[in-house]
Amino acid sequence: MIPRKGLRVATFRGIGIFLHWSWFFVFALLFWVVVQFFHDNLASGPASYLPAALVTTFLFFLSVLLHELAHSLVANRNGVPINRITLFVFGGVAQMGKEITSPGVEFKMAVAGPLCSYVLCLLFGGLAYAAYNLGLETVSFGFTLLAAVNFGLGTFNLIPGFPLDGGRILRSLLWHHWGDLERSTRTAGRLGQGVGALLALGGAAMLLADLFHGAYDLLFSGSWFILIGTFLIQAAASSLRQARLRSALEGRRVEEILRPGTPAVDLSASLEEVYRVYLERAPGSVIPVLGQGKLAGEVRLSDLRKVRRDLWEETPVSSVAVPVRGWEACSPGQPLLEALALLEKSGREFLWVVEEGRLKGVILRSDVRRLAGK
Repeated sequence: MIPRKGLRVATFRGIGIFLHWSWFFVFALLFWVVVQFFHDNLASGPASYLPAALVTTFLFFLSVLLHELAHSLVANRNGVPINRITLFVFGGVAQMGKEITSPGVEFKMAVAGPLCSYVLCLLFGGLAYAAYNLGLETVSFGFTLLAAVNFGLGTFNLIPGFPLDGGRILRSLLWHHWGDLERSTRTAGRLGQGVGALLALGGAAMLLADLFHGAYDLLFSGSWFILIGTFLIQAAASSLRQARLRSALEGRRVEEILRPGTPAVDLSASLEEVYRVYLERAPGSVIPVLGQGKLAGEVRLSDLRKVRRDLWEETPVSSVAVPVRGWEACSPGQPLLEALALLEKSGREFLWVVEEGRLKGVILRSDVRRLAGK
């Protein structure tokens, strides 16, 4: 359920900021909720509170982004690169470029987010007080909401259930105590599943109360609790699977599952030749392209189709070959855990295996999981 794609809207210190499509839905929903708060608690008219509600909603999502940026900046300073932050229906998620290597780094990363939220709570609380003294009631109410939301965001994330920040703090402490990452992840992950189940059950109870009461006051809250609870259960289960996978792959190397003898073409080959020999029979294939015996790129049928069909005979594959990016290849001696991280980053089902620039073969995601007994 954690998104991999989205619309890039900004970059901060090399970290891409993305909006998943679900963010637009939750923004509209939250804006409607904030408007109701302004309408029910202020005497001012829509001309006054609608702009304030819109700004408040934007500042709420800015608070979520700052929470994730706090995690990310601490991670980058401690050698754990963060590739991107994606805002989506359940808030935000920072995607790491590699696994955390020590409980100390995990602890510092985990506490950074809630601390940021509490600082924002104090900041917005101070602004609310100042605006109230200036007679800006609508502005003061918006800042008060933001202070309350940031306090709630920081406090909720401190619940000791993985993958919430509190669960990561707990895992770091258990990891430090036991010296066993998998065991620590299992304990924190099961707590995370328990927290998710409690939230989902609480949401269901709210819906039942509304059903018998007939007021529908808890319909939104109950539904949201069920969604968040379900998300936490699935995210914790995914973390447990990843922990078992890491344990099974510990100490294993890429060369153990290398598939040698991958068919390849030279840069000088024509598009017609590539099509007839390889892509006509297997149109979904990705063909490696070599230059002077070294991996120079890759080509798909969609790349060939960028050129008019009658020109394929005279057009070399070098004109359409796509360069292979660093995270789409690995080396034979590389740990499989690192290769798995590259597979996750690239979103592909395979990686080219290259040694000193020369193509040695390919590894498949399915083979990685098979080796781990998945």
